[in-house]
Order: sequence, then structure tokens, then C-alpha cells
Amino acid sequence: MIKFFRKIRQKLVTENKFSKYLLYAVGEIVLVVIGILIALQINNKNQERINRDYELTMLREIKDALEKDISNMEGGLKTIEDLKQSVIKLTTVRNEPTYPYDSLVYHFTKVRRGGIALVINYSPYESIKSTGLDKISNSQLRNSITNLYEVKMKGVEFWVNEFIRRQLYKKNDLVSTIFKKEVVSDESDGIKVDYRINYELIHDSDDFNEFLVIAGGFIPIAKRNMNYAIKEMKSQITEIELELKK
Repeated sequence: MIKFFRKIRQKLVTENKFSKYLLYAVGEIVLVVIGILIALQINNKNQERINRDYELTMLREIKDALEKDISNMEGGLKTIEDLKQSVIKLTTVRNEPTYPYDSLVYHFTKVRRGGIALVINYSPYESIKSTGLDKISNSQLRNSITNLYEVKMKGVEFWVNEFIRRQLYKKNDLVSTIFKKEVVSDESDGIKVDYRINYELIHDSDDFNEFLVIAGGFIPIAKRNMNYAIKEMKSQITEIELELKK
């Protein structure tokens, strides 16, 4: 093709047809420009496709991470509910000397060890954040995802991981104050630290009252924040699914 155009150009020059040569030259330049524009358009389309594929991949990863976080939180809520029942049981049987001692120890150990820690998977969000959140082309979706991770989940983490953790430290300190520590043998770990509970220690004890208040007090805070997080995450998943269907 290039050789063909070169022959035409040379023929016009040798025949001294300058006006036709000039017209031809302009036409050749126009064809080159059109070719460049077409190539740029094709390249832009390819880049847009690559960007969109990356965006959809990252949105799927965020969606999968949210679904796993929801599942973990729902499991945590069940654990908290079991803990709540043990707190209630200790409150009611503390003045019942006939209540089976093994059951008393079971509920006490459950409440003593009970707690909650929230782990949210930020990895997919941080990954797309590191390459530029503008990779999410839908500005409304981009803003809602950013708000979910940077504001809403940070607040939930504070209440569940920081505030409640401080309460659990207080609970553990009370256990050490009220009950005598014992080192006993354990088949799996060799030895373990245990606390000997009896009715004399828990009957009308102000320290034990405070222990129960702290142990049961963080439960509604944890449930409220985790249910809120689950609701917001499910809402975010719905938004992402709508974008994936486009």
C-alpha cells in the first residue's frame, strides 16, 4: 500500500503536475490522520475494557469479602447469645446452693472467658484504593464503598474492639480479685490456670455483682453494632450486584 502511494506521488512530480501533487499530499496527510485517530480510538476502547474488567474483578472481591464478614459476624452473634444465657443463669442460680456445681462452673467459665473481637477484611478495598478509587466508575457506588469502610466500619470496630475490650479487661481484673487462682493439670495443654468458684464467694458479693454487670453489659453494645454492620454490608452488596449486572 505504501509503495502504491509512493508511485503515484513520484508520477505526479515527474509530470510536473504540482497542483494535483499538492492535492494528493493533503489527501495522504488526511488519510494518515484518520488512521492515527482510528488507532487511538481502538486503543482507548481496549484500555476502557481493561479498566472495566479490573473494576468488575475488584467489585466481586469486595462483595465476596463482605459476604464472608457477614457470615463471621452472624456466627459471633450466636456466640454472644449463648454467653448472654450463661450470664442470666449465673444471676439466677448464685443464691441456689442446690444448683449442680458442674453446671455452675460451666456457666462461670463461659462468662469468664467470653468476649468478642471483630475482624473486618479490608484487603480488597485497600487494593483498589492503592491503585485509585476512581477505578470505580460509578461515583455513587464509589462514595458508598468508601463511606462503608472509612466511616461506618471504623465506628463499629471502635465500639466492639476498643470499648468492649476495655470492659473485658475490667472483668478479668475482677475475677482475679474475687477468686483464688489455681494451676491445674490439663490433658491437652499440660497445665492451665483455673479459678475456684463457690457459693460463699458469689452470694451477695458486690464484686461479683459488678462482674455480672460488666460481663452482661457489653453484650447489647456488641449486638447493636454488629447488627448495624451486617445491615450496612448487605446494603452495600446489593449496590455492587446492581453494578455487576450492567
